[in-house]
Amino acid sequence: MRIDIENKILIPYMILLILSIIIIGIVSYWNGYRLLLENEIKHSLQNLEEIILFIEESNNNFIDEDEAKSYVIDYYNQLEKDNLVIFNNEDVLINNYNNDNDWILNIENEILNSNKQSIYMEDYIFTYEDYEYWNWTIGYRLNKGIFSNEVLESQKYMILIAIVSLVLSMQAAIFISYNISKPIKILADACDKIVDQGSFNEKIKINRKDEIGTLSKAFNNMLFRLQNNTKKLIEVTKFNEDILKNISAGIITTNYNGQILSINQAAEDFFSHNIDKNIKKEIKESLSSQINETLDSNKKINRVIKFNNIEKSNEVYLDVTTSLLKRDEKTISGAICNFYDISERKKIENKMDSLDRLTSIGQFAAGIAHEVRNPLAGMKTSIQVLKNRLCKNDIANKKLFNGVLYEIDRINKLISSLLDFAKPRIANKEKTNLVEILDNSLELIKKIASESNIDIKIINNSTNSTVFVDKAQVEQIFLNIIKNALSAIDKNGNLNIIFKNYIEENICFIQIDFIDNGCGIHPENIEKIFNPFFTTNPKGTGLGLSVVHELIKSNDGEIKIKSIINEGTKIEIKFPTIGGINDEV
Repeated sequence: MRIDIENKILIPYMILLILSIIIIGIVSYWNGYRLLLENEIKHSLQNLEEIILFIEESNNNFIDEDEAKSYVIDYYNQLEKDNLVIFNNEDVLINNYNNDNDWILNIENEILNSNKQSIYMEDYIFTYEDYEYWNWTIGYRLNKGIFSNEVLESQKYMILIAIVSLVLSMQAAIFISYNISKPIKILADACDKIVDQGSFNEKIKINRKDEIGTLSKAFNNMLFRLQNNTKKLIEVTKFNEDILKNISAGIITTNYNGQILSINQAAEDFFSHNIDKNIKKEIKESLSSQINETLDSNKKINRVIKFNNIEKSNEVYLDVTTSLLKRDEKTISGAICNFYDISERKKIENKMDSLDRLTSIGQFAAGIAHEVRNPLAGMKTSIQVLKNRLCKNDIANKKLFNGVLYEIDRINKLISSLLDFAKPRIANKEKTNLVEILDNSLELIKKIASESNIDIKIINNSTNSTVFVDKAQVEQIFLNIIKNALSAIDKNGNLNIIFKNYIEENICFIQIDFIDNGCGIHPENIEKIFNPFFTTNPKGTGLGLSVVHELIKSNDGEIKIKSIINEGTKIEIKFPTIGGINDEV
């Protein structure tokens, strides 16, 4: 059971008060009892002296001793004095206490062993005088219980006063304890509100000039300082939370056992939106492994980690730094991990590297093309002259010369492709309908598709397919992409070409998707697909998609490739349209 401050003050005070009154009452009762007892003993001794004098006088008045004894006994029997006892060694002469004479035998034994005039027994006191001439013992038996009752009777007003004083004292104690405990309760209630509600606004009002008043003033000053410090702390906390919420880096904190304590908004957004389910677990395991490594080695670790994002057919690069989380120089409370998604930066770096390589290759290819084309022209002319000099019946040599001319033409065609890649023509842009260009391109490729029994389907979900591009270059783009798709598709396959419009950053685009169910491209080759001379087809030159990439860039377009092995490839091309999505210009 909880005892509050008022009871803690009141109960000890009341206990001391009650004990004091009880002790005073006991002392008063004992003193009254002793005084009454002493007075009764003294009075009985005086009576005994009077009886002895009366016996001596009777003995002197009677000649016969027996007559004198009879006279005395008759006299005191007539008086019937309470508690008077007269006895000798042989008999009890007078017993005005009661008819029981057994106790007198005990008294006789006590008298023999005592030299006092009063014998204290358990229930009574016996005062006596010996008249040795007659060998009589004259005494009074005084009951102790009578004295107790008389003392209580005599002190009943004193007891009543003590009870009244006790009640008044208890009321006074309650009032005093209440006045002492009330301000303390106010302080305690204020402390409870601070702990439970965190409220520092309610100041306490105690108008006292003692130590409690001083304490209340100090308490109010403490509340004022706490309120100001709390406001500052809240402002700093909110500021830090805003920093963590708006910082672009993902931040994860853990305890010393590697268990996650907090994740900022950037990290949550990254795991929610930027990655698919296939690599989410892999990234978390990699981050956890680096955090544990930091905790084990007590060292800061920085790494760039690469992950393959299969669903989106791209790669995710994370710049991960893990370091120790310290409370002070010696106490390590956990670890902190901050990471940046540098995938876009890596793409730009890779593009810059690719552009550097392509520029070098283009310059080199252009020089080689010019150097090779001139000797080829001379060789072709010479072969043609020699062919014309052959006899009409020299069929074998004629086949040989035709073969040489065919190979010279093939080399010349390859050199032309190199020149197209190294120095593409400047785009002659004009308003063009992409659907019409695709129809023209399909007319040129129709025979190849029908021979392989490949179904080409056009799905036009767009409302505006008008763009500002070079018609010839876009037709070349479509032809190269379709040829590559047809070469990747087995017989009886299909190629779907889908047109659709969308808006991105307030710009209207048309997107053309070329979706085939061919053999697909391995993920490792996706980044190399636009490199010149890279090909997986033994009969290809590796320049087709390189030229496509350059032509699309020169016409302000973009190209993306997504592919899954043995399932197919999807090539996305987009160009900005002229006018809005719903307005055909």
